[in-house]
Amino acid sequence: MRDLCPLWRFLCALSAAAAMAVSAQEPLRIGIVEGAGAVVPAGAFSSRRFAVVVRNGAGKPLPGVTVRFRLPSDGPTGNFASGLRTESTVTGAKGEASIYGIQWGAAPGKLEISVAAVSGSLRAETRIPVEISATAQLAREDRRNPAYRAPSGSKKWLILLAAGAGAAAGIALSGAKKGGAPAYSPPAAVVVTPTIGTPTISIGKP
Repeated sequence: MRDLCPLWRFLCALSAAAAMAVSAQEPLRIGIVEGAGAVVPAGAFSSRRFAVVVRNGAGKPLPGVTVRFRLPSDGPTGNFASGLRTESTVTGAKGEASIYGIQWGAAPGKLEISVAAVSGSLRAETRIPVEISATAQLAREDRRNPAYRAPSGSKKWLILLAAGAGAAAGIALSGAKKGGAPAYSPPAAVVVTPTIGTPTISIGKP
């Protein structure tokens, strides 16, 4: 019986090591936190947030995991803020990773954002369904992040300011006429014709 003790201990140690190895190789799991089923306007810049959380097999959030988001290469698609169709980030302390700031294409239709998480030799994938709509308008979710910047916003403001200045000038001139004061009119241009006098020739002593 005593001879079996070392063998028993060896088998127990081997079983524990195998259990630890299996635990270390627990598969990654990706859960979608925000953005699934989003409907976005075609041709618009959106700062809508798309977020996932990465966990191990026991459901524990994993920080420091590299997560890559990828948009389709053709059809209904768009570009990330970098101008590319792939964007990589790293999960935070709670295992979350997110991206926002996408310029959506003009082609309407349904698409999927591919999400891949990689930690050492472990890998997990999921997809976030999105729809680009030709009739949808920018929603609050599309403007909620500090990174939201409409590319044509500054041009629109310049046009509005110019229109406002023109309208104000017109109102001022109209009010001057109604109040009895002479309306301002720019002075007429004065044209001066150049003249050349009679030439004089002087001859000195030879």
